[in-house]
Amino acid sequence: MTAETEPSIPVFPVLGTNIHSVNYETALEACLGMAKSGIPGAVSACNTHLIALARADAGFHGVMADFDLVVPDGYPLIWRLNAQGAKLPDRVYGPYLMRHVLTHTPEPWKHFFFGGTPECLERMVAAAEEIQPDIKIAGTHSPPFRAWTEEDEETFAEMIHKSSADFIWVALGGERQERWIMKNLQRHTRGVFFAVGDAFELLAGARPYAPPWMQNRGLTWLYRLSQEPRRLGARYLKFNSLFLYYLLRDGLLGTPTRLSAHRPRIAFLGSRGIPARYSGFETVVEQLGQRLVGRGYDVSVYNRYPRFDPHTKLYKGMRIHTLPTIPTKNLDTISHTALSALHALGKNYDLIYLCGVGNALIGGFLRLCGKTVIINVDGADFRRSKWSTFGRFWLHLSERWATRMADRIIADNQEIVARYEQDYQTRPLYLSYGANIRVGTLGHEELEHWGLKPREYILFVSRLTPENQADTLLLAFAKYRGPLKLVICGAADYEQAHYRRLQSLADDRVIFTGARYDNAYVELSRNALFFVMPADIEATRLVLLDQLGMGSAILYMDCPATREVVGDAAEPFDPADPVESLAKKLTDLADNPERCEELRRLALERAQTHFNWDLVVDRYESLFAELKVRKIQEKAEELKPET
Repeated sequence: MTAETEPSIPVFPVLGTNIHSVNYETALEACLGMAKSGIPGAVSACNTHLIALARADAGFHGVMADFDLVVPDGYPLIWRLNAQGAKLPDRVYGPYLMRHVLTHTPEPWKHFFFGGTPECLERMVAAAEEIQPDIKIAGTHSPPFRAWTEEDEETFAEMIHKSSADFIWVALGGERQERWIMKNLQRHTRGVFFAVGDAFELLAGARPYAPPWMQNRGLTWLYRLSQEPRRLGARYLKFNSLFLYYLLRDGLLGTPTRLSAHRPRIAFLGSRGIPARYSGFETVVEQLGQRLVGRGYDVSVYNRYPRFDPHTKLYKGMRIHTLPTIPTKNLDTISHTALSALHALGKNYDLIYLCGVGNALIGGFLRLCGKTVIINVDGADFRRSKWSTFGRFWLHLSERWATRMADRIIADNQEIVARYEQDYQTRPLYLSYGANIRVGTLGHEELEHWGLKPREYILFVSRLTPENQADTLLLAFAKYRGPLKLVICGAADYEQAHYRRLQSLADDRVIFTGARYDNAYVELSRNALFFVMPADIEATRLVLLDQLGMGSAILYMDCPATREVVGDAAEPFDPADPVESLAKKLTDLADNPERCEELRRLALERAQTHFNWDLVVDRYESLFAELKVRKIQEKAEELKPET
């Protein structure tokens, strides 16, 4: 749920969908409360069509479950609710609810009308001004009559955002408006979105209301059928029949706790596994996978033994397959991914998600076996000094293989997209990651363990490998003469020689904590005066998104990939002379806590507006749908008779 309705409103389930027991007044109060809350909310005027569809379609059931207020639009719902003790004298008819809200929201409340033809919107504006002479109409938009692209959706969102509307009325017809609202709600930071069906046409006078006697007997549908029998006949026959069938079926057998539907099956290969304990890919798998589970997907993740317990079979709704690996730096990933791929061939996965470009050849093998494969290519791994000469050669060659051996390659940063376009004449799909917003109450157990105090230390978090440049930070910190300590949080794993070098650069003001996870990691992050990222890797670093989501003040080496992520919400230092530049910035920020406080505010705002996990999952779902259509088309081409 995105906003809170009034806690006193009773809720009753009808065929598995929760309906709020409201009248026009209590619905208005709930809507005003959502508008005042400062976070986006959603209201549906729900009828038997939507209830029957939600009962039959698990995906749409999830859509309806996310609405903040679902009002009973039809009399059959009122009768069902009253049979459960709701005691409602009347339905809350969508057009009447819209009129009621318009009547009681004069300026400075603002309204936006989305949907319908330009002529209908013009009449709707005139009707709204007649209903409430002091109304403030912030904008209207008649969307194009075609399938909308991602660019269209972003344009719509920007238009609504700029209008600063409090109430956004959406009339797209059928269940389309509910789906559209839930798909796009996370693009917004405020406003109440109403799914109101044909309210525009009725309020604008383009079509008459059903006579009161028909409305009161639950026959509005029959009146509408008499007006448009060809368009509405099949729909009413189907969904009215389904509603009656499910009432009888569930009355006898009970409503299933989980509504049935085909659950697309997705497998994640190439990461070390979950729970996320090592690097960015593991975080992506955990965060993306659990959200896909919440949307009805069957998700499997391949873990590496002995890093993970082989007895774990389920984590946050994701199936876990734990297989052995060759635990050396150069063979760990490729050996485990190869074994996982062989295991995956025996499973009926709809899609395989490969983490890391080094697995491209395995992706080609899976495609030859008929699997749909996505490869997340990450950054320019071949440039990282931690790999052997052969390892860098393999990774560089794998980039070219990936462009030919995957159904789609994806990149988390526009810098990667641009390089692939230049080097391989292939444009990866840009799909960034989300940031986890963590702003709750903090404990101090971790700080006490290390003898630290809030805002009296600087933080570095990353694996202790050469490309993460903790040595640059230590050399710069040696030049800093202030009272702050430096906390180095991260494990060395295969880089013990580099770790010994880091220790040799540290003085007694530096604390090496090793890898810290969960609450310990959050506590160290949110209590630091500021966080430093001295690396200039071509990728979106998950630790950077973590720090944005925790509202950390961030100091970073200026480079295009990192600048793309943080925007103006962080402080850069010059890579031309990194040690001297970083040393100066350490002193400047340490002496300016007000600037650190401002950076914390900017970081949290950027995380909330630019890196929303639900929007990321929306885009992945669009990709999955695109790949499914492509596979069907390819199969159809194969089956065409030769001419």
